[in-house]
Amino acid sequence: MKFKNVFWGLILIIIGTLLIGRNTGVIDFDWYNFVRLWPVIFILWGISVLPIREIAKVVLLVIVLTGSTWFVIDGPRSSFFHNFEYTFSDNDTDVTQYKNSQKFTVPYDTAVQNAMVSLDAAAGSFRIDEPSDDLLSFSQLNNESNSKYKYSVDTNNDQTNIRIKEDKDVVFFDGDNKHKKVDIKLNTNPVWSIYLDAGASAVDFDLRPFKVEKLDIDGGAGSFKITLGDKNPETHVKLDAGASSITLKIPQTAGCDLRLSAILSGKNINGFRKISSGHYQTDNYDTAKQKISMNVDAAVSSFTVIRY
Repeated sequence: MKFKNVFWGLILIIIGTLLIGRNTGVIDFDWYNFVRLWPVIFILWGISVLPIREIAKVVLLVIVLTGSTWFVIDGPRSSFFHNFEYTFSDNDTDVTQYKNSQKFTVPYDTAVQNAMVSLDAAAGSFRIDEPSDDLLSFSQLNNESNSKYKYSVDTNNDQTNIRIKEDKDVVFFDGDNKHKKVDIKLNTNPVWSIYLDAGASAVDFDLRPFKVEKLDIDGGAGSFKITLGDKNPETHVKLDAGASSITLKIPQTAGCDLRLSAILSGKNINGFRKISSGHYQTDNYDTAKQKISMNVDAAVSSFTVIRY
């Protein structure tokens, strides 16, 4: 029995099992726990050079990997939500056909010219696609989740900031994230800044009806479909994701500047010319009235830009 063969075999089996479990909703874990485990590399290295029998190395390897796997699944979760000093409201209304569902609205004031929505969310499905007469309309539909969202609203002159976060940490193995669907509707009058911190998620944002100045998405493995419109003269997009399928749709008339880091990823960016390594632009960037700048970090992903 060769130790290196057992080592790589167990590593691949564990990683594959974790990914399958997460993709099927059986388990959930925080990717940041992998980062916390970097010192395990030194432990495994030390085991490999110990002057002991191969079987003893294998036993130590199994112990270390078992403990590491437990930590990844059941360890502490990182919090991407800023420590805002606000009192959160729980203004939810039940939707009778769904268990543990939630709705709330933020009324629209004609004085509001700029608005920000920040959503701190665990795994699930997130959609923005329809206008609302309110400033924001939020709906979570979920048959199996115990999760609830809290929100705060802060208005200062013509600026309104809406911050939404989950009320509790995800409880593993209880189906908390199964079928969780969050649907957000926005008012078309203000200029919007949109922030989303999500885990393994399906994100479908059709932002064509809205004036979007900034879109910032920090996501894990998942599917990201973003359609941008032409309602605002400048739109800035930042997207970080790993092991994902990413599709960005932009208007033909918009001039687009793309800075792309796509390690071990496939990319389809027809209509862009290469400026330098990782830097691309559309031919009409200098002359276009509307400009879109995109900064994308997509490791081990499929990345596509479609001009419609």
